[in-house]
Amino acid sequence: MVLGTLRYVISEIKQNYDRRTWWRNRFASRVLSPIQSKLYNDSSAVDVSEESWDLLIILDACRADLFEEVVDTTDYDHYEVKKSRGSATREWTKANFNGRAKTDTIYVTGNPVVSYWVDTAFAQFEEVWQDNFDPDLGTVPAESVTERAIQVHKDNPDKRLIVHYLQPHYPFVEDPELRFTKFEGTDELEVTNVRSGAADVWEAVGLGLVDPNEAWAGYRRNLEYVLDAIDPLLEIASGKVVITSDHGNALGERARPIPIKLYGHPTKIYHPVLRKVPWAEIRAKNGRADSEEKELDADVEDKLRQLGYV
Repeated sequence: MVLGTLRYVISEIKQNYDRRTWWRNRFASRVLSPIQSKLYNDSSAVDVSEESWDLLIILDACRADLFEEVVDTTDYDHYEVKKSRGSATREWTKANFNGRAKTDTIYVTGNPVVSYWVDTAFAQFEEVWQDNFDPDLGTVPAESVTERAIQVHKDNPDKRLIVHYLQPHYPFVEDPELRFTKFEGTDELEVTNVRSGAADVWEAVGLGLVDPNEAWAGYRRNLEYVLDAIDPLLEIASGKVVITSDHGNALGERARPIPIKLYGHPTKIYHPVLRKVPWAEIRAKNGRADSEEKELDADVEDKLRQLGYV
């Protein structure tokens, strides 16, 4: 066990010894995180599985301020910013689901990280990334996730449904010039037509290869792209819909109490740009919500008829 760990560490260092952002993120996770865990806690963080919803949409790596910049939050029945239970998908997945059976829930995911880290008995677990990863885009198209989610909902209208999109997480679908060496979710997935010099766009910002404003614009377009892609799902949704995220992203913001710059989303870090996520609620206009209202109206009409008012 010790020997295997040592080999892994040596391999990681050999691959990344000349990347200062890699060292910075490792320092954040290994040194800064234990310090922060003494200063902060997750008691106020949202446990998404225990919240009230019929459809939970996860927009991966969506900062709350980015969401507010793109959408009109008054369009929702309720909007607030909540604290995530993780600063990276694997941490968020383990904190929200592991060890608790959710046989009333179906999980549809475009993110392979969820597949590798979840340890929960769902009624059904749909891994869209297995068959729909696009190597030219370097990601799973949001439309593929929507299509699978719609079919699953039609087949299981009485189940709670979680739909986890990869966007606005990099790579940015509409910005191929901001696509770098690999998708780090799993070694099984290969990305084509990429730039070298950084593992992702956030590291590229940290290395000075990409302007932060350019990265933010691509990040914003990726959010606009996925929001358009979820519209067909919202059209057939039932009951209460919540749109949220697993974590955010850092573009050079400084950590506390050690003021190192953060890029991307290293695990187990407490920082507002990583932990603050949108929480937008809306009552679906179709499906179960409409049916319940119609049944209620019919009951009221029957009562009025019995009393001679109708």
